[in-house]
Amino acid sequence: WRPYSYEMATKSSTIHNVQYLNSLDLPPIDCGWACVSNTEQIQLQQMKLLLRSELKMITDVNLHEKYPDVYSDLRLLRFLRKSKDRDVTSAAARYRSFMQWREQNEVDSIRDMVEDCNGSFTPTAVRLQTVAAHFPMNFDYLVQETDELNEGDKSLVKPAILNVGEFDTRGITEKILASNSDDVELEDFLNYWIFLYESIHLRLYQQSLQFGQMTFLDEVCDLSGLSLQQFSPLFVTKVMSPWLKMTQAYYPETTRRIYILHPPAIIKVAWKLVTPLLSQGTIDKIRFVRKFDGSANDFVESASWLD
Repeated sequence: WRPYSYEMATKSSTIHNVQYLNSLDLPPIDCGWACVSNTEQIQLQQMKLLLRSELKMITDVNLHEKYPDVYSDLRLLRFLRKSKDRDVTSAAARYRSFMQWREQNEVDSIRDMVEDCNGSFTPTAVRLQTVAAHFPMNFDYLVQETDELNEGDKSLVKPAILNVGEFDTRGITEKILASNSDDVELEDFLNYWIFLYESIHLRLYQQSLQFGQMTFLDEVCDLSGLSLQQFSPLFVTKVMSPWLKMTQAYYPETTRRIYILHPPAIIKVAWKLVTPLLSQGTIDKIRFVRKFDGSANDFVESASWLD
């Protein structure tokens, strides 16, 4: 796995100011229905203008037709929304970095695996299955067909349950750092999370088109059983750090909210270990739920997460 930094992309890009962009003919977009304002629509068009050479490379080989969930204007919009001020130049640089990362790490081949699994969120590759066994999660609600939008909400939101308190971080770290590991390497670990995010974004894209609304994921994280043993220095620095860095950089605006259920007494210590690895945008999405005694499924079924 080879990262491609945002800084590298920024240095290689040409700096354009807004006045110059406004003087040019803006390209059309195919997701005007997802934009929250005319201003955002114009910003998305400006972003496409900055990326015109990269987008031409995509259309020349028909990647936008083969993987519309990856190379569509809707994905560009998620990159634009990563910054609250909707800075067009930095958004274009982030997307340029995203394209380089996909090419260098052959991410489209993992996207092909998603098709092979028919959206089941269960990878067919044995090494990825080994990783999955260490991270119990439930994507049933994301897979379920939806007939209508959530009442009173401007966007469609689908929950996923992460049983964080049961994550076997010690076991996966030992496998990854083993000197002669025939089981799992860091690349396999990261590829598993790429597989999950590619699966999620395919589903979100399909539902966004179905309802004509931008669709997001809500993460419901059940911390029942969480212990400090899950946050060993080796796991935090060697495994969790590249994992969170990758997902935040290359899958922006996937999640609307992150709900924390059953936070244990050690949560303050865990918070200090994790938050330095999170962007401010991610931190702002976190909601602690302290007055709910039911299960994660009960929480989702109660619709308490639709705030």
